[in-house]
Amino acid sequence: MAYPNQLYGPEGEQFNTYGATQQRWPFATLLQLQDGRSYRFARAGGSTLVIGNALQSAANAASDVDVTAIAAAVGARSLDAITTNPTVLNRYAEGYVAVSVAPGSGQVYAIDNHLAGTTAAITFNFAAGHSIRVALTTTSRLDFIANPYKSVIQSPATTPTGAHAGVAVSAPTTTQHCWVQSSGLASVLTAGTVVLGEPVTTSGTAGAVMPSAAATDAQFGIVQRVAASTAWSDVYVTID
Repeated sequence: MAYPNQLYGPEGEQFNTYGATQQRWPFATLLQLQDGRSYRFARAGGSTLVIGNALQSAANAASDVDVTAIAAAVGARSLDAITTNPTVLNRYAEGYVAVSVAPGSGQVYAIDNHLAGTTAAITFNFAAGHSIRVALTTTSRLDFIANPYKSVIQSPATTPTGAHAGVAVSAPTTTQHCWVQSSGLASVLTAGTVVLGEPVTTSGTAGAVMPSAAATDAQFGIVQRVAASTAWSDVYVTID
């Protein structure tokens, strides 16, 4: 059995990669194996992914946060906005626009498609089932968020710039499509001394996880087997 956004098995599909023009499923489609391990359909970002590395979503574009809305009436199937970043056609397709300042605050709309542009208003067409629920005015502010699995990258050595996405289980090159493990047992690059049964988060070493030092750390998973620093520990990933 399968649903449009969820597939079941077979074992081995998680290691397949597909070309830049071969998006076989919507981003974030869930692939679940019989033993409970889960994977999300994704696209590699700016560089080839490394097997066993921790991954994050692409960084948000600062220019596309707190954007002034253009008035939109209840029931509209799209909204217009002037942003400076989405110069590429459909950058935010399969992503989201969230209203962060009233009127309309707290609403999130799924984006189906949009044209390219920089200095003029761009029309963002909504996915099926979405229409403006609370009228927008020029007082409203918008945040544009790309689908978190559209351009996954290695977790950086510096402060994270996106949310945890999962673990690379294949090595797709830039813009190739792949599966990213989002739950279940995985082999993950380790930095520092991790502790059996304790949580880990991403670290100051690119692509690695380390012991979670604070309750405020975003949990990546729970250690199942300990390996030395710079080796690969077994982690029960808990992103999904």
